[in-house]
Amino acid sequence: MASNPAAPVLSPPPLLPPRPGYWRPPPANIAFSESSFGRHGKLSAILEPVIEARQNKAKEQQQLLQQGWGVVEGRPEDDKRQRSPTSAAAGVSNEKDATHSPSWKKLDKDSSVSSGAKQAPEIGSGDRREEAKAATSYPVGGSLQRANKRRIGKHRDEKLPWRTGLSALGTLLFNSLCELKGGQSPESLLDAANDTLSLHDLLCMIKTFGNDGRWQKALQVFTWMRKHEKLNPDEPTIASMLRILGREMQLTTAIEIFESLKGEGYGLNVYSYTSLISAYARSGRSQDALALFDRMKDEGCRPNLVTYNVVIDIYGKRGRSWDKIQDLIVELRSQGFRPDRYSYNTMISACARESLCKEARGIFEEMKDAGCNPDKVTYNALLDVYGKAGWHKEASKVLQEMEKAGCPPNIVTYNELLAAYGKSGLHAEALALKQQMVSKGMEPDVFTYTSLLFGYSSAGQERLAMETYLEMCAGGCKPNLFTFNSLIDMFGKKRMFTEMLQIFDDLRDSGCAPDVVTWNTMLGAYGRNGMYEEVAMVFKNMKKAGCKPEKDTFNILIDAYGRCGSADQAVGIYHGMQRAGCRPDIATFNALLAAFAREGRWESTEELVMEMQKKGHEPNEVSYASVLHAYANGGQLVRLKKKVEEIYAFYNNILDTVLLKTLVLVYSKCNLLDEAELAFAELQRNGYTPDLNAYNAMITVYGKRGRVDRATDLLDTLKVNGIAPDLVTYNVVMSMYGREGMYRKAEEVLREMQQAGTKPNMITYNTLIFAYTKHGRMEDAARIFLEMVDAGLKPNIFTYNTFVSSYANLGMYTEAMNVLKYMKRNGCKPEELTYRGLLDAYCKMGKVRQANQILQWIKDTDPTVDRAALKRIASRVEAWGTNHTRS
Repeated sequence: MASNPAAPVLSPPPLLPPRPGYWRPPPANIAFSESSFGRHGKLSAILEPVIEARQNKAKEQQQLLQQGWGVVEGRPEDDKRQRSPTSAAAGVSNEKDATHSPSWKKLDKDSSVSSGAKQAPEIGSGDRREEAKAATSYPVGGSLQRANKRRIGKHRDEKLPWRTGLSALGTLLFNSLCELKGGQSPESLLDAANDTLSLHDLLCMIKTFGNDGRWQKALQVFTWMRKHEKLNPDEPTIASMLRILGREMQLTTAIEIFESLKGEGYGLNVYSYTSLISAYARSGRSQDALALFDRMKDEGCRPNLVTYNVVIDIYGKRGRSWDKIQDLIVELRSQGFRPDRYSYNTMISACARESLCKEARGIFEEMKDAGCNPDKVTYNALLDVYGKAGWHKEASKVLQEMEKAGCPPNIVTYNELLAAYGKSGLHAEALALKQQMVSKGMEPDVFTYTSLLFGYSSAGQERLAMETYLEMCAGGCKPNLFTFNSLIDMFGKKRMFTEMLQIFDDLRDSGCAPDVVTWNTMLGAYGRNGMYEEVAMVFKNMKKAGCKPEKDTFNILIDAYGRCGSADQAVGIYHGMQRAGCRPDIATFNALLAAFAREGRWESTEELVMEMQKKGHEPNEVSYASVLHAYANGGQLVRLKKKVEEIYAFYNNILDTVLLKTLVLVYSKCNLLDEAELAFAELQRNGYTPDLNAYNAMITVYGKRGRVDRATDLLDTLKVNGIAPDLVTYNVVMSMYGREGMYRKAEEVLREMQQAGTKPNMITYNTLIFAYTKHGRMEDAARIFLEMVDAGLKPNIFTYNTFVSSYANLGMYTEAMNVLKYMKRNGCKPEELTYRGLLDAYCKMGKVRQANQILQWIKDTDPTVDRAALKRIASRVEAWGTNHTRS
């Protein structure tokens, strides 16, 4: 078909098939005919239906254009979209058909297609792909705005020249490849055009497929090229293919292509190496990425500036690599390169992980001195560094400096500053900043609300966090996964498990899928509180949901089962993670050491320390702390003191805060007052501030030794230093007063903790009940018992044993028997100690006959009692009877 000379000249044809509702006419200067394909009749036959359909469509659209109709951007959801005259005449009225019709608008006389009609966007364009990603992605760790930032160290050609670089044949062939279904091979189409296609056309196809996210089709074209000697991929094509596979997380395929091409003698240049290094980094394999960087230099391939930027970014994300980054800057300068804006931005971002605020500011000043003007990414990266460090004042100055430099802040800037305020606990300032942002016409987005919410949740302000959550939902701002994970973490730390599960339900109802962070957070919340069954349930549901456990998951499980008192289960997880191909790290070994330590299994801790050393992990301060706890809990005082001497020698008599606090705890646990005081004094002398656990340990050991005055002085010091007593503190002080017969003071502590908003637990009430019963104050004990039940706490075996033995020892046998029957009715099974306390009281009063009657009653009414336990109890009663007869 010849082009109509009267028709207006339109833009080049689309390189991708149009979406329903989008249409763009073909260019007037291209005619689709068999002559376009020369002698290749085979290709013409394959494409004949496509050619005919496009020719008919072109004729129809050219006629409409000549009648004054123009194409406008149409979307299926547009209610007021006009249908074309032809579709209206054809009776297209249902919604499905209408969405496949072009969108038209009658133009004014002076209008033209180029000025009066809006060109429909290309399918799969970079902007649309980025919008789609932004709508569905969320940040994992680090800054809340990382998902919205431009990729640092990457140059991106926004004009996408390969979209317009295809020849006429390449354009038609590309569109035909797009129309192939998933199971169809493109080889027949490509073979037919073998003698006509150019490397440039094939490169443009691969790039366009890759940019549109269809990496499988790009790989099919690339694989076909490798089979045809004249069209073997060149260096730009290889680099493009590796870059596409890396972006789509197809690392295994990228490695296979890279290594096979090297084996076949292809010359891989710096761009291919850089693409594979980036692919390793995207997949979290930073060590392999750095190894390839070294191999690249060893093989004589000189890195370019982009390569250095990528490697700097890798070190920045790994953390604790500032020296490595500085060495890289020296190296790239020695190679004749000058850091560009991407280099400086990457270095500033690298400072965020370790809160290197001074270093970040130094790079920022160096950047300006080098004549490299900071952009929004630079300022936002600097704000991120200050925000993570809690330097809110410096962050505010960056905002002012940014505005003075003529670089207007965007929503990312405000969100970074909000995060800084939130981390510093400046909730009022954060809220005011949000209002300022709104006054400037910026609508809060999910990151804005999540920054506020994250700040509230970190500060334990669950009420404000929930108000922010409800506000964002009411405003139509859909929470993302990071929002839900922050709330789940907040409620888990507050032990508000009902609310935590409600947020989890909201997460699933919103269409989000829980990720490994979600599951790990819930496992950690239950594990920290020793909730064995809940931990097992969450892990089971995690696997059922298809979420693969990672190293952090296994470490959390080991720690959780250890806190639940199941070290053997923790060992099972340890072996399971190795079978799954996950290598244990120092955190794994420390979690397992802590599990053994809680059970006093000092032999197992010694064996594990040797095993971790064999696997290349030297014990650190946390490891040694667990070993010391294992000796203390196992009653191994000699080994404990010997290990302490070894630790002092290893660290040259200078211990850090972890080990000094551990010494305070283990000495207190072993009731070694002098040693505990020395460790506590050394902790303060070295400039460390004792934490609440250290204070609690010292109050405990003073209480055990009857040093009430020193314990109360320390309690006052704790409060003066601004440290609020916790549940453990109050329970320890109550226990001390109870042992010293100061039961009224013990109850005063109970009332004080209630006024302070600390909720008493079972240990609290049992401690006070024991204090009253120990001194015969049974009415007061019964009053506290009723208060405990009214508070929703279910009495446990310790509670009942205290009442049974106390009533019996006071000769109140009827009350003791009543308690025994009551506990049975309320589902608390008596144990050997319960029966032994009751019968011993009878025997002490010379009532051996009655004791034997009760023993028979126990045998008749409690079939669940252990036979061995009954035998031991009977022997005690018999021994009492024998002694009583002799006397």
